[in-house]
Amino acid sequence: MRFVSVVLCFLCLSVSHAWGAAPREAQAVAAVNAFALDAYRQLAEDEKGNIFFSPYSVSSALAMTWAGAAGSTAEEMAAALRFPEPEALHAGMKALMERFNAIPKEAGALEIANRLWLDGREKPLPEYAALLEADYGATVGVMDFRKDPEKARKEINEWIGQKTRDKIKELLFESNITPDTRLVLTNAIYFNSTWRYPFEKSRTKEEPFRSGKNKQKNVPLMNQTQELLYGEEPGLQWVKLPYTIPRFSLLVFLPHENEAFTQLEALENKLTPEAIAAWTALMERRQVNLWLPKFKDERRYPLVGLLQKLGMKLAFTQKADFSRMAVPADGPLDFVVHQSFIELDEERTEAAGATAVWRTTGAAVFHLQEPVTFRADRPFIYCLMDDATETILFLGRMVEPTSP
Repeated sequence: MRFVSVVLCFLCLSVSHAWGAAPREAQAVAAVNAFALDAYRQLAEDEKGNIFFSPYSVSSALAMTWAGAAGSTAEEMAAALRFPEPEALHAGMKALMERFNAIPKEAGALEIANRLWLDGREKPLPEYAALLEADYGATVGVMDFRKDPEKARKEINEWIGQKTRDKIKELLFESNITPDTRLVLTNAIYFNSTWRYPFEKSRTKEEPFRSGKNKQKNVPLMNQTQELLYGEEPGLQWVKLPYTIPRFSLLVFLPHENEAFTQLEALENKLTPEAIAAWTALMERRQVNLWLPKFKDERRYPLVGLLQKLGMKLAFTQKADFSRMAVPADGPLDFVVHQSFIELDEERTEAAGATAVWRTTGAAVFHLQEPVTFRADRPFIYCLMDDATETILFLGRMVEPTSP
């Protein structure tokens, strides 16, 4: 069997608790956010430039996969992905998806979709199919991977394109789907919302963005002075920009500048759920003179190596046990891929993500103070999050902005 999924997400939360989340959501949120930081650190080891992915999307796709795993395979996956007990995870993921899909359309768009693509040679176990439908809203599509893998690939890509408003059109390459493919699990996420406080286009200026020592290029920097939630400590500033979707925001962490541009690496080394919880608690409402680049970014990550480094190894070997998924249950996971997209300008943020997995045989305090300056003209980390549950939808690092 094979699985594929696309995801998009911002920010993170404490491993031990989820601020504001209902009890049935809390453990799922904690798992998503802990995985977000684990995955970010692994990506940062290999990627020198921009990073952008949706931990919520990846976690959702792999949670559906985990539901079909058994024995040591299931235990390894739970440890690597920070999953709690199955009942808590699946109930929490269901509550989150229902919450996100219930956002009023006039406020913006946050849409989550799951689908199971099954070869005619496979028969899903009734318990597994029922769980996917009940907790993830995943419908089942029957495909003929053996006779026409290319047609199947195009159909899956078309579904992902539709669910992400054509922001991700080619998640699966020709080599990803073969006659041996038995099953594909997909998750897609799409976000689109205007800023609660839009930037005036007339104030956007071409200014240098310094990505390293003696390395800079001019990019459009948006500007506004607005009352926002803001925090700072020696070497670091952070600010939260709210969207018109109630209780959703973009959180930006900006290290102070030094000659060697090592402050970003120092920040990444401190990124833990506990640190983010502490920083968030320190935020105050301040007048902020904010400078932020417009940018557009798209990333694609094969995730097998990353997941193996986190400890999820058996799932990709012949010892894999997915006996709770389908009959026949032979074969390891073949591939996991994630693709994400974001575009940010004066009016709105648009983001999308998709993940696929497949297997083959085989608090605010008000102060009257002078405005503080927050000038993001150098590398920063950003998170798109649900403030109500503190779920990380998208998480990224901006090193070299590309204009929309």
